[in-house]
Parts: sequence; structure tokens; C-alpha cells
Amino acid sequence: MPSNTASVLRQVKRLGFFTQAFRFGLVGIGGAVVDYGSLRLILAAGVWPELARVLSFIIGSTAVYLVNRRWTFTSRRNPREVVALTVVLAVAFALVGGVNALALRLLPDSPWQITLAWAISQAVATTFNFLAQRTFVFRNRPGERPAQPAGE
Repeated sequence: MPSNTASVLRQVKRLGFFTQAFRFGLVGIGGAVVDYGSLRLILAAGVWPELARVLSFIIGSTAVYLVNRRWTFTSRRNPREVVALTVVLAVAFALVGGVNALALRLLPDSPWQITLAWAISQAVATTFNFLAQRTFVFRNRPGERPAQPAGE
């Protein structure tokens, strides 16, 4: 019986991960639209591409966090969460800026160069962001019941 219980617990934990990953992905698609749309608007205003990418990331990440804290993860809105989120976003910020700048230098000049650099930096930052937010920002403390996303 204990091995059956352990198996059920692993399955529940896995379903929670996939549910969160699915929701994070859906929210991320909306965030990507906000991010890329703001990038194009900022570029149209004549801002340097590397700076425009960092600004669009901030806009998109803010929108995504506001939805994820309510729907994908359960937010405790405490100081530890704020500090953890700040650290995660600072690392993601550095990743998106660095990967985007590197991609702009390595990709051949073309009408798609900025879009491809954005997509590459977005993929790296999104992967890091999900894993880091799930692990460090919205984690459970020992002895706590696992947080369930709103609506489950």
C-alpha cells in the first residue's frame, strides 16, 4: 500500500506541474504579444534595439506576473515572494538582454533579424522564468500544503 500511495502522490505532483506549465504557457502567449507589440512600438519611436528589447521585456514580464500570481501559482504576496521575484526577474532581465544582443550580432542582416533575436531571447527567458518562479518564488515551505492555482 505505501508504494501505491507514493505513486499517487507522484502523479498528483506531476499533474500539478503540467497544469502550472500549461497555464504559464497560455499566460506567456499573451505576455509575448504584449512584449513583442511593445517592442515594435518602442522601436517605431526610434529607441536603440537593445534598449527597446529590455524595455519590452519589463512591460511583458509585469503583465505576465500579474496574471500568473493569481491564476497559475498561488501568491502569498509576502516580502519573501517579492525578494525572490525581484532576483528571478533580474536574472531573466540579464538573460534576455544578453541573449538578444548576442543574437543581433550573430544573426545575418535581414528583415527578420530583430524578430528572430526577440524569439530566441524570449524562449530562453521564458524557460528560465517558469522554472525559477515555480522553484523559488511560489514554492511551498516544508510542512505546507502545496499551493493550488486559483480555479482548481
